[in-house]
Amino acid sequence: MPPFLNRRLFLTGASGLALGLMGCSRESTEAPEKKGKTFKMGERAAVGLLTYNVLEATYFTQLGTTGAYKIPERRFLVIRLAITNGGAKEAELPFLRLVDESGTEYSEVGDADFLSGWFGLIRKIGPTQTEEGRILFDVQPKSYRLEVTDGAEPGKEQLGFVEIPIDFDTAEPVPSAR
Repeated sequence: MPPFLNRRLFLTGASGLALGLMGCSRESTEAPEKKGKTFKMGERAAVGLLTYNVLEATYFTQLGTTGAYKIPERRFLVIRLAITNGGAKEAELPFLRLVDESGTEYSEVGDADFLSGWFGLIRKIGPTQTEEGRILFDVQPKSYRLEVTDGAEPGKEQLGFVEIPIDFDTAEPVPSAR
């Protein structure tokens, strides 16, 4: 076989393989659409044995006390919620996430001990108990959905979403924990 045919066959095969792999990698990097019932803020959002009630969501440009302010990269979104464990055993809660209209997910701020009423790093709710607290995000001001879970392991969990409309009412200051 002439050398130019070998080269042409090689390039054609390599191009086809590259296109095929690109198609596969695109599909695998796209996150699957998460399914779950959507609730309005203030409604009781039952997900498995856990029930969430988002009581308040407020944006802040800073948090903390005089001389010890914490400044966000974008804006702090403080969400006050109550969580009820309707089960017969203690439930552990993971950190929650916000999801915007495009499907981009935002994780909670993991070190928010300066926030009064912060749920903390380790979140356990006893059987038939209700805990109230705050969680913190550093996000652009817009409407989101709070992804809530039944606390099961990833991949086996039940999900729900609570609509968090944009609201700049900062009339009630959030006191610092110090």
